[in-house]
Amino acid sequence: MHQESPNGAPTELQMPRWSNDVDYIIKLICHMCSFDRFAKVEAQALHLHDEPWLDTIRFFRNSREIYRHFDDWKNIDRFYFIPLKMSMTYSINGMAIKMAEDPIHLGTFIRNTLEHPDLFTAPCPKCGRLLYPYGYNGSPLSGRVDLEASCDCGWDDFVSVSGWRIRSEALKATQKHDAARYRRFRRHKTGTATIVDLLEMLKE
Repeated sequence: MHQESPNGAPTELQMPRWSNDVDYIIKLICHMCSFDRFAKVEAQALHLHDEPWLDTIRFFRNSREIYRHFDDWKNIDRFYFIPLKMSMTYSINGMAIKMAEDPIHLGTFIRNTLEHPDLFTAPCPKCGRLLYPYGYNGSPLSGRVDLEASCDCGWDDFVSVSGWRIRSEALKATQKHDAARYRRFRRHKTGTATIVDLLEMLKE
């Protein structure tokens, strides 16, 4: 039985030791896993205090909103250069082949998609709307690339396309184009924002 204070209020002994801390947040997120496909990996990222991973998951969840408002933040370096932790490496016989160099920055990723819609967008299999991916990777051997995206109609999955090499070349060229701007940003020694900061700014 739970103990109560003389006035009937719960005592401190009744409060879970993990309430109001990271463990509580992780337990709550795990409870949500059946509703949110990213909840489990978010719990892992929270446990590891992995900020780039958390930003990447939050980008996955909010990618449509972030794409729609690209013009509102594309010239703000602390948003543009938010680093994303994406898997773009294919390993074969102990050799790693990268689709792009780490890190992938938010602005670079989105600008690359918007400037090469023929390579990085696809129609939604459910409603036909144009999909803007929140992630992509594939195999240089088969040439297959999976574009992961979500749609306003509720579809959330991947579309497979062919042409790994041309997409890798396009993304690396966009990274190269952004390199000088990134060096200038680093010289100012101002930190990058987070996806949460970006979403808050978009609400204003």
